Amino acid sequence: MKEKLLSLSQKFSQAAVQPVMFLTVMGIGLAVAVIMQLSFMPSFIVFIGVLLKKMMDAMLNNLSIIFCVGLTTAFAKKKKVDAAIIALIVYIIFLAGNNAWLTSQNMLAKSGAMGLFGTGQNTVLGFQVIDMNVFLGILLGCITGYVFNKFSEIEFGDMFRIYGGSRFVFIVMIPITLVLAILLSYVWPVINYGINGLSGFMKTAGALGVFVYSFGNRFLIPTGLHHLLWMPFCFTGIGGSLNIDGKTIQGAVNIFYSEMSNSSKLTAIDPSIRFATFGFAKIFGSIGIVLAMIRTAKPKNKKAVKGLLIPSLFVAVVAGITEPLDFSFLFISPLLWLVHGIITGFSEMLLWILGSRTYSIYGLLDTIVCNSVISPKLSKIYIFFAVGIIMTAVWYFVFVFLIRKFNIKTPGREDSVNSSSNKEVTDGSSKSGSSDQDSELFIKGLGGAENILEVNNCFTRLRIDVKDVSKVNKEIIGKAQQKGIVVKGNNVQIIIGMTVENSKENLVNLLDKMKGVM
Repeated sequence: MKEKLLSLSQKFSQAAVQPVMFLTVMGIGLAVAVIMQLSFMPSFIVFIGVLLKKMMDAMLNNLSIIFCVGLTTAFAKKKKVDAAIIALIVYIIFLAGNNAWLTSQNMLAKSGAMGLFGTGQNTVLGFQVIDMNVFLGILLGCITGYVFNKFSEIEFGDMFRIYGGSRFVFIVMIPITLVLAILLSYVWPVINYGINGLSGFMKTAGALGVFVYSFGNRFLIPTGLHHLLWMPFCFTGIGGSLNIDGKTIQGAVNIFYSEMSNSSKLTAIDPSIRFATFGFAKIFGSIGIVLAMIRTAKPKNKKAVKGLLIPSLFVAVVAGITEPLDFSFLFISPLLWLVHGIITGFSEMLLWILGSRTYSIYGLLDTIVCNSVISPKLSKIYIFFAVGIIMTAVWYFVFVFLIRKFNIKTPGREDSVNSSSNKEVTDGSSKSGSSDQDSELFIKGLGGAENILEVNNCFTRLRIDVKDVSKVNKEIIGKAQQKGIVVKGNNVQIIIGMTVENSKENLVNLLDKMKGVM
């Protein structure tokens, strides 16, 4: 049971990453739109900025449907286009069904001076429904994805063939959606009360709550379960809610993006920002750790270690993708990883105590662009960077001390630096021939095509479910370009880096060819 729950949680987190990956583009788009509307800009630029802002706001205000379609498509093993269409249909008919039920039972809330804020209801795509925000998209996306995989391959005889396959999934989802539309009218207000209670607890926990959240978010990365921690706080009511222009915005990231859109009227940053500063460790922690590992490397190996770590450092600092760097020392020394998590928690707690309200969940690029439209008097971004410089030194000296004290064999401290490892942590921009060779090694190392059940990916990892984990050979996988291998139950995670989507596509294509031959 424990392994099944872990597998389900990992599948959810890797599926949820897919729509989240687009939000960073939206955030930068919003920041650019606000800059384009500054008073000294030419009227034409201001006009384009207004259009761009409305476009980005449309995405921000409809994250629920984006999560519904994104999750369903990510979960679907086959016929992903059909899965996306069904997800969209299910979302719309839920709104219609819920609105019809609320209307028939005289349960529709009346709009007040602040619209529907505080009533537990909201208007979505023209329907007044219970206000589940992104939770609605997550729930419908998970259910639709599961039902789609369960029934999308069912076919009927010639007379009823048109009702088989993906259409049968739609048929199955109609009564399910109807039941949900009615049931959630009564159940969701109770759940929402609990969510508000959890959110209130995290707020009253103050600095200690920030430490626990930040430590867990960093420490859980090897398991992939950190997504289950930061996503609810960033995109759902667990992270807080705020009324902006009569609309209820939920989640720390969503609230900040809305504040960006209304930066000219902003007088304070919402306290939920405490859950959206974990990019701090990605930027400053990465710098301190890399400098420490270069410092402690043997003199003859320093040049090779720089070539090994600097590309990963660049990706971590600029884009906020730290896994290639994390796995360069995680398995070598769990102690270093534990200390890394503690320093991360302390750093974000310190930022909160000192009054920094700077948004940062990815890397330096996203941090600078998004905060550029917020007054430094509100974001206190100067505190963010001042603390960053100090904590970089803390990471550096603590890691240098621990590495030397316990003689930890971080890169460059062994007798020689393996040239193949050096190759693995480069930018990963392999040619097609090399990619095919890597895919072949992956398949062989995973026990052959017949042993591979499903291939997915998150930000930087291939996540593969296998039938028999005893057939997995890490040595064979290690011969390909990769940055680390993690085995959890029957799930094998291969750390690739920024080119993971290309690696997944190459692997899936080769698998399809092999299974077609078989």
